[in-house]
Amino acid sequence: MLRRITSLGAAGVLTLALAMNSWAQQTWTINFKDSDIQELIKFVADVTGRTVIIDPRVKGRIKVISSKPLNEEELLQLFRTVLEMHDFSVVEVENVLRIIPLKDARSSPVPVVGAESNEKGYLTHVIQLQNIAAAKILPSIRPLVPQHSHLSAYDPSNAIIITDSAENIARIRDLIERLDKSATPITEIIELKYANAADLVQVLQGLEKADPNNANLPNTALNLTADKRNNAVLITGEDMQRQRIKSLITRLDKPRAQTGNVRVIYLDYAEAKSVAETLTKVMANLSKLGPGGKQEGNTAAAATVEADEATNSLLITAAGDDLDSLLDVVARLDIRRAQVLVEAIIAEVSDNAGRNLGVQWLFRDTDKGAFGSSSRADNSLGAIAAGALKDPTDEDSATTLAGALAGIAGQVLGVVGTDNETDFMAIITALETEGKSNILSTPSLLTMDNNEASFVVGQNIPILTGSTTTNTGGGFSPFQTIQREDVGIKLTVTPQVNEGNTILLNIVQEVSSINQQSEQGFVTNQRKIETQILASDGEVVVLGGLIEDKSDVGEQRVPILGKIPLVGRLFRSDTKSKSRTNLMIFLKATLIRDTESLAGATAEKYQYIRDQQLKQQDRGFLRFKDKNVPVMPEMTYYNLELPKVKVTKEVMITPAAAEATDDDEVAPAEQEAPVTEE
Repeated sequence: MLRRITSLGAAGVLTLALAMNSWAQQTWTINFKDSDIQELIKFVADVTGRTVIIDPRVKGRIKVISSKPLNEEELLQLFRTVLEMHDFSVVEVENVLRIIPLKDARSSPVPVVGAESNEKGYLTHVIQLQNIAAAKILPSIRPLVPQHSHLSAYDPSNAIIITDSAENIARIRDLIERLDKSATPITEIIELKYANAADLVQVLQGLEKADPNNANLPNTALNLTADKRNNAVLITGEDMQRQRIKSLITRLDKPRAQTGNVRVIYLDYAEAKSVAETLTKVMANLSKLGPGGKQEGNTAAAATVEADEATNSLLITAAGDDLDSLLDVVARLDIRRAQVLVEAIIAEVSDNAGRNLGVQWLFRDTDKGAFGSSSRADNSLGAIAAGALKDPTDEDSATTLAGALAGIAGQVLGVVGTDNETDFMAIITALETEGKSNILSTPSLLTMDNNEASFVVGQNIPILTGSTTTNTGGGFSPFQTIQREDVGIKLTVTPQVNEGNTILLNIVQEVSSINQQSEQGFVTNQRKIETQILASDGEVVVLGGLIEDKSDVGEQRVPILGKIPLVGRLFRSDTKSKSRTNLMIFLKATLIRDTESLAGATAEKYQYIRDQQLKQQDRGFLRFKDKNVPVMPEMTYYNLELPKVKVTKEVMITPAAAEATDDDEVAPAEQEAPVTEE
């Protein structure tokens, strides 16, 4: 035996033992004590004669001690183990050893091997499963693989791909083989909607026999049974088998394709009768056109379309290209149409003020035959005189005077004097009036695109349009003709949704009320707007309004005498009135394209009304809760969910804005409202 000792400096000592045995095999005994890892790499390169490429990140100190001699293969295995313990790896590519960090090994060009390979080092291995689906077994083995390794499932071939050291791959492969053999057959029942169970089982069994040598087929036989009574297929087999057959059944269990020239089309959104009328007109026009679009005399229809209103379906009879063209038109017409929520706000704020001050008098001298008066010509002076100038002992004089004074608004002061020859009476009337009104109405209306909708809240009053008197022989019989009219809030709107979420609206907005009733009928106030506007989705626009400031001043006086300072007040009556009216009508149109938006708009208004009912219930008699007040059920009863909202200082058209108490006065422009957060 020839022994050679090579000094490695203070970093470590290497003892090389060269022995010649019967097989002439060379061995080495190594001993590294706190040596640089680069010295170990250089030593392995010298021993194996391999070219080694070292990554600049490969650094550190190692400690390796071997108690027995190692041959070349064992030395390389020990070398790989030492590098892995220091987070490095050896990747062999075309007899060149690459020393790289362990985390970069899986993305390097490592060899791809199969189950029969005996290669060592860092490898990529494909493990084929026979019974269990690869995606299902993957979560169970992933925790057993180091973080720097790669592990994934490939469903089409039901295989697992793993990149790791050969030792770890062998361990994972052994575990997968044990799990793959432990799978037990399970029976599933697949109910069919369109296909016949017996026919479908026959097709599937023929498919299984057609390729018995397919490597992806499981080892355990698959059992398919048809249940004719329930039109179902019973599948017994391993998980992978059942998943594959279920996928085939889903693709085969479809309605049979219609043949011939008759098609039955079930509509989802459109109305069958309306679509049938439209298609009939289209076919009538096409039948008049010959090749090239020229007018011809043949008006015979080439196809027919009938509507079945009970099932909302179309029965189309046509041939060839005509049938395909009609089916394409139906598909374009049968689409979900947008809905439009129209919310209007009618705000009217008015102030009224008036003043009335006047002096009225009268006298009569029966001896001289003279009389005179200063009156406002409203019969109030005569009515008071009828009671005041009577004999005080008359019991009816006080009643007459009280009735006359009750018909005059304001303060009335008077003086009366009478003797045998002269009667005199003077009264002073004073009145100051002031009134305010704040009217807020918020009608809302939901309608389909291009559908007219109307909303009316008010009264239906009779209007006298004519009267006649008929002589019946025994007397006269009056006859009147009455026409009824709606009075209140009316909203009629026809929306048209355009490109870019803009909405064209044809609007008729009317607000009417009863002012007074006369002998000829009712006198009504009316505010009406009829217009066409273009608005964006969710935009608040003003339809129109009225800002009116009116002032009236009146004076009645006796000529010349009424202008005398101080004394002229006895010969003058003054009236002043002032009114201010602010009327504005706003509108907001919101597009409703899906069920979520509709549910959100409904839930918001639903919750507001329910909150008002709960407040009435809490404000019962003497502030005791009144359980007799009806309250709508909670929104969860109708599966409504209130959308997330944020409060902003934006004027919105929604009842939820009015959270003020009964004593609060809220101007329309100052209300806050919840805004849906998308």
